[in-house]
Amino acid sequence: MASPARIVVAYASIGSGHRIAAEAVAHEVAEQAGKAVEVELVDVLEAAAFGPSGERMSSMFRSGGLVFSDAAWTRNAWGRLALALGTPVLASALRAFERRIVAAPPAAVICTHSWPAVLTTRLVRRGRLRTKIVCVATDFAVHALWPRIGVSLFCVADAVSAEQVAARGIDAETVVTGIPVRAQFTLEYDRTAAREHFGLPSDSRIILVLAGASSPDRYTHLKPAFEVAMPALASMPETTVAVITGNDAAYADALRARASGFGTGNVHVLGYTERVAPLMAAADLGIAKPGGLVCAECVDSGLPLTLVGPTAGQERANARALVAAGVA
Repeated sequence: MASPARIVVAYASIGSGHRIAAEAVAHEVAEQAGKAVEVELVDVLEAAAFGPSGERMSSMFRSGGLVFSDAAWTRNAWGRLALALGTPVLASALRAFERRIVAAPPAAVICTHSWPAVLTTRLVRRGRLRTKIVCVATDFAVHALWPRIGVSLFCVADAVSAEQVAARGIDAETVVTGIPVRAQFTLEYDRTAAREHFGLPSDSRIILVLAGASSPDRYTHLKPAFEVAMPALASMPETTVAVITGNDAAYADALRARASGFGTGNVHVLGYTERVAPLMAAADLGIAKPGGLVCAECVDSGLPLTLVGPTAGQERANARALVAAGVA
């Protein structure tokens, strides 16, 4: 009996979106291929030789380098320059990932972040690796930091993104797959039952605030914006505000204390929940930052969006794409 083909799904733990997309891809590959494949999830930052954490790198890049971030999303020349200068540094920092891939070459590497794609295509070009490389965009646009040579397949969110792949000079077959989301977003939910489960009124307009992002510093504008708008939202008639705060227990406690002072009883701070899809099904409007994954989940749930605090790079690109599509 033939051994199962090994598929590596690689991501970088910068924010949660790339990991969630990688998990969704890994789940779907395993479901479709069954015992014919062995799927392995790999975080390229797990064994980084040096450098700050993924969250810290995310904050540094977006808050300290907003001009560069925007340029990398809009200008091919900036992307080429960044790849030329940054790839040797990236390879040095993430050499443990390179060694791991070369030591046990997989049949394919599926990348939900550009860094593993840059590293694996570099290995292929240098003759150290023979494998298929698949890139999966996790935003509603394609930036200029993806590798241009050595990619077999590029999976994108929409037709506009597919055109961007060609405009970036990326030599790869392109297919519109949408952004990978968790399996729970492929299911149907009873709206009334979902509201009952979360303790939300059946006869009220529900505004869902998705404030669980943990990125520090100026990247996360949603939380302070919501705190300013909170009294006005709480005063709206026939409206209930439900807030997801993720793992930030201190933030959840602070919101509950503040909401209790309004005396309206219509602000529900839900903290952390894994059951995001049924909660979106229960809501009438979502308020979120324009991250690719959370917006894709809202779109798949049919939940209209109000986007708050796009900073630079992918957030501005996502906001433009979603507004143009009429879903935000």
